[in-house]
Amino acid sequence: MSMEEQPESKERLQRAPFETALHHAGYGCFQWLLLMSCGAVYAVCALSTTTLSFVLPAAECDFNLTSSTKGRLTATPLIGMCVGSYFWGNLADARGRKKAIIGALLLDAMAAFLSSIVQSYPAFLACRFFSGFGIIGATGLIFPYFGDFLSLRHRDVMLCRLEVFWTFGTILLPGIAWLIIQDPRFNLTAEDADFQYKSWRVFVAACGVPSLLVVLLLLPFPESPRYLLHANKAEQALQVLQRIFVVNTKMNEKEFPVETMIISGEGEEEEVVTADNNGNETKTPLTWSKRWQAFWIRKKLLVTPPYIGLLILCCFVDFGLMFSYYTLMMWFPDLFERFSQFSSMYEGVSAGVCDVSANVTKSELLSRPECPQTIDDKVYIHTLVVALSCVPTALWVGLTINMVGKKLMLVIMLISSGLAALGLNLVRSSLENLLLSCVFEAIVSCTEAVLFCVICEIFPTKVAATAMAVTVTCGRVGAIVGNVVFGALVDQHCVVPIYMFGTLLISSGLLCIILPKSTRPARPEL
Repeated sequence: MSMEEQPESKERLQRAPFETALHHAGYGCFQWLLLMSCGAVYAVCALSTTTLSFVLPAAECDFNLTSSTKGRLTATPLIGMCVGSYFWGNLADARGRKKAIIGALLLDAMAAFLSSIVQSYPAFLACRFFSGFGIIGATGLIFPYFGDFLSLRHRDVMLCRLEVFWTFGTILLPGIAWLIIQDPRFNLTAEDADFQYKSWRVFVAACGVPSLLVVLLLLPFPESPRYLLHANKAEQALQVLQRIFVVNTKMNEKEFPVETMIISGEGEEEEVVTADNNGNETKTPLTWSKRWQAFWIRKKLLVTPPYIGLLILCCFVDFGLMFSYYTLMMWFPDLFERFSQFSSMYEGVSAGVCDVSANVTKSELLSRPECPQTIDDKVYIHTLVVALSCVPTALWVGLTINMVGKKLMLVIMLISSGLAALGLNLVRSSLENLLLSCVFEAIVSCTEAVLFCVICEIFPTKVAATAMAVTVTCGRVGAIVGNVVFGALVDQHCVVPIYMFGTLLISSGLLCIILPKSTRPARPEL
């Protein structure tokens, strides 16, 4: 740890705000180890969230999928995300961030394994619903959990570094799909057997294994000290800060300079937390009645000015963002497969995305392809190239967010990605489609991370997870609508959803202009 991060004084501070206590705990090895673990969780979230993008073309014959049923398939886990988001947010605010994240990951893994076994389309949809219900808990809570261990000086940069791991997850997915789906050795049953376990089912099960593995990475880390402080677990909160202090400074926990922490500035009286030699907590545990009362107090705070205005704005931005980003991300492999089929049918002919979709659909209606249908290797390569294009942007965001500012960065990224989406109507070849897809994905993939940083900063700790959950829910509603609309219109009228993608992204970017400057510890004013 650098000299500037060393504790400023060894004198005991009897009363200090939580941010001051966290600063004295230091910044170094502990935060970087936690970044690796939280980053692994976020990579798994990306892997689980995008699993169906390769199931669409791979399972087309087994489930007799049309564009419309593909849209419903990709929308089903999103419905689970909408239901689960609010559930996990409330659970995290009431019982702790870490417990909620671990429970969400375990549920996602179980749903992945079950969905690889079930044979009917409705049963598969039900399992993917619970997969979405689970994974959204980890996706939405990993930011507030990690952010609670970071001081103001390092919070924005470190949170944005998490986005790099999301990119790693999207890079890993086509690699796993290529190794498993294309390998005939993973077709474990005969074609005419009653119980089918083909390679794409092995792929779905394999995507559930990382969710179990990252739980092991989280177990050694403590609960959020900020949450513990608000949950009347004073002794545990101070023990966590002392543990961070020991790991970062290599000093004894008794040398931690803060004895008392003060929570203030959120419209309530100061709460003083002390660590005495007997390990006694200064506040009595909450009864179930008091917990229920605290639940409604949190909700009341979230729907009163200035936070209600900020919440509505964040919800609209995430709706437009996910309406476009998640839909195209899930359909990119299928669109690449359509370009591949078009090239084989009309060699040397140039056509745009909509022309390709319309012609391929007509050909399939006239002569349904024989099963099992194989996916062109170019689909995996192009999907991998799109994922790799996100790496430079993810690194750039982490390095420049403090210099550029979250507000300006959101405006630039949303408007730029909107223009790239509109440009999909202009491409005339598979290569042009790939290049523009890379530009779109590289920009928009990091945008939600910047939005999450804003949410973690402008909402009070006791409602931050719920505010994040509500925003994420609105984003997933947008993704549901986007997938259903795209699935219904992609064959004959795909120009309509593409214009909708661009318009919503540009509108969201313009709305971000009215976001307040995020300058904690001062709270934003509308």
